[in-house]
Amino acid sequence: MTHNRWKNFQKWLAPGMNVKRWILLIIFGVTLLGVSILTLVDNTYLGAIKRFIINFMIDVFGKNRLYTPTWQSILLGMVVLAIAIFSIIYGIKKLLDSVITSLIPERDKEIADLVKAYRFRNKMLNLVVIGGGSGIFPFLQGLRDLPFSITAIVTVADNGGSSGRLREEYDIPAPGDIRRALLALSSKYTTELENLLNHRFQEGSLKGHTIGNVMIAGLTEYTHDFAESIYQLSKLLSVKGKVIPFTLNNLTLCAEFEDGTYIMGEDQIRKERKRIKRIFFDPPYYKPLIRVIEELDNADIIMMGPGSLFTSIMPCLIITPISDIIYKSDALKIYNANLMTEVGETDDFTVAEHLKSIFSNVGNRIVDYVLVNNGPIHPDAISFYEKYGSRPVQYKMDEIQELGVTPILADLAESNEQLIRHSPEKVKQAVIDLVNRAKLIRGKKIKL
Repeated sequence: MTHNRWKNFQKWLAPGMNVKRWILLIIFGVTLLGVSILTLVDNTYLGAIKRFIINFMIDVFGKNRLYTPTWQSILLGMVVLAIAIFSIIYGIKKLLDSVITSLIPERDKEIADLVKAYRFRNKMLNLVVIGGGSGIFPFLQGLRDLPFSITAIVTVADNGGSSGRLREEYDIPAPGDIRRALLALSSKYTTELENLLNHRFQEGSLKGHTIGNVMIAGLTEYTHDFAESIYQLSKLLSVKGKVIPFTLNNLTLCAEFEDGTYIMGEDQIRKERKRIKRIFFDPPYYKPLIRVIEELDNADIIMMGPGSLFTSIMPCLIITPISDIIYKSDALKIYNANLMTEVGETDDFTVAEHLKSIFSNVGNRIVDYVLVNNGPIHPDAISFYEKYGSRPVQYKMDEIQELGVTPILADLAESNEQLIRHSPEKVKQAVIDLVNRAKLIRGKKIKL
């Protein structure tokens, strides 16, 4: 047994291991630590056994405080102590760095971040955000830096534009909303990266495609797995959390209107400009990813939206058994109301009508709280949007409360003359306030 331990120890001393220098630095630091302590402690308290160490130090630090100035002994001792502490800490950090880099060569986080994430994993809230489109982008951006374990469950039913063409050509789920979610959760996010991945080719056979969508399609062809392609791109972008398509089936979204007519295709639904009664899929029988069910089972907070009500949010909710899982969950269930109505989809809808449509389509009351903007919006932006038939979503507290939902009012919007969207920073603060108000979430006492 002793022989085997010695052989294992010798392996660490082999050339090229990149650990010996750091072990020696730690030993050096410990030695200096002992020297500094002996320097700072009055000789009269050391005892006879330690006298030989003091004698060895005579030429450097003076015989003792009876013959050398106290300030000199203290100053030298403090300098040595500082060097000792630095050597020990730096040596341990580099030793761990060397070992962890060998075990996880692709890591892109500091060791302290890795240890913190592992140690506090059971104390973090599991947050699931459901939706798609550009609506959840600022929400994911705002939530990215909070102490949450984030999972974005994203719709893949888009059949228009670049996503639609790639669906048809490569027989894959729509990648557009996946791209946006990955970008929002990326630890490497910059405006330049966003512009790059969202850039659309202007000429040639790739005309109309975004670079991000083409990357997902290329990775899918390379890995032969759409989910694996998302995982690989997540690593490249250092995504904080997980982005999961709600299904891998190539589905077509359909709608039934209140006049009894039907239409197939997400991009066609808005063009009809009719009031939507319900949505469904063709083919009607499909299943969500097992990982989606697992994430919802473990969720402490489930957020739905914001985004296109019928074409981004509800497609993720109408899959069996998603709505049943959410309904039975004791997580905080929050619907993030849109800032503006959407032409051809939610014309003149109030917040209460958004909620009624969700409940009627999924068959359950799956929302406990609704986050509603009550902050100002730039009047020029409102006028600009009204030219295209979009208006601020109105709300009445009593209508929302009659549905068994608690409204949470907060200033959430940022706007200029031509743009209205959720502010990531304001969203972040609103979620912090909501979590702190809840105090206890699924047995977890969290204070953000």
